[in-house]
Amino acid sequence: MKISQRLQHINHMVQGHYDHIWDCCCDHGLLGMMLLKRNTANQVHFVDCVAPLMLQLTQDLQRFFPKQAFSTGHSVAQNTLGISQWQVHCLNAADLPIEQTDITNTHLIIIAGVGGKLLIELVQALISRHGSRQIEFILCPVHHNYYVRHSLAKLGFFIQAETLLEENRRFYEVLHVTLERPCHGHPVTLTGSLMWEDLDKKDLDLAKRYLSQVIAHYQRMPSDLQVPYIIHAYQSQLAQISNAF
Repeated sequence: MKISQRLQHINHMVQGHYDHIWDCCCDHGLLGMMLLKRNTANQVHFVDCVAPLMLQLTQDLQRFFPKQAFSTGHSVAQNTLGISQWQVHCLNAADLPIEQTDITNTHLIIIAGVGGKLLIELVQALISRHGSRQIEFILCPVHHNYYVRHSLAKLGFFIQAETLLEENRRFYEVLHVTLERPCHGHPVTLTGSLMWEDLDKKDLDLAKRYLSQVIAHYQRMPSDLQVPYIIHAYQSQLAQISNAF
């Protein structure tokens, strides 16, 4: 199956090594399989609430990664093999069994393929239950990016990395965030920060088209629903990157 640009971007954004990576991407396990091959975590967890899909995924994993299987149950234990193991969980992403892991373990939770409002609901549920754990998120909403950023900022998240991409004539923002301030990190901003730095000509054109599209979207809304401060925020961001060149 062809790997989308979106999944490739997320895969490349995973730079460190974690005790647990939770793939909640609704992508038939493609991202998690790439992470398994790269040995990016002691355990890679595949999460979805659709039982037939997870049964098929379990069969695929048993076929392609037979020596790396841990369990298909819900209990989570330490990996002693020295290579990434996989585990399948048929449950809602808000119910990740992080409490079954060691308190010192590091976690990366990847959520993509859902709308911004549901994405934030999942993040809020997870940090309300596991806020004291060492958890990072990579998030890629399919829309409502301003709402996502505003919500993350209110929750106190810091940005580690962010990128903009276009696929099948749609734009996506990918955010790597954490509640612990990174060495060179700063709070999540409402219209982006790191992804507008050091743009080459191709990336600048992409950024301009994206920001122009977002501005036009908000301007097309009925006058009683328009939010002038959001329009102004994106117009200011567009002017800033345009004046930098």
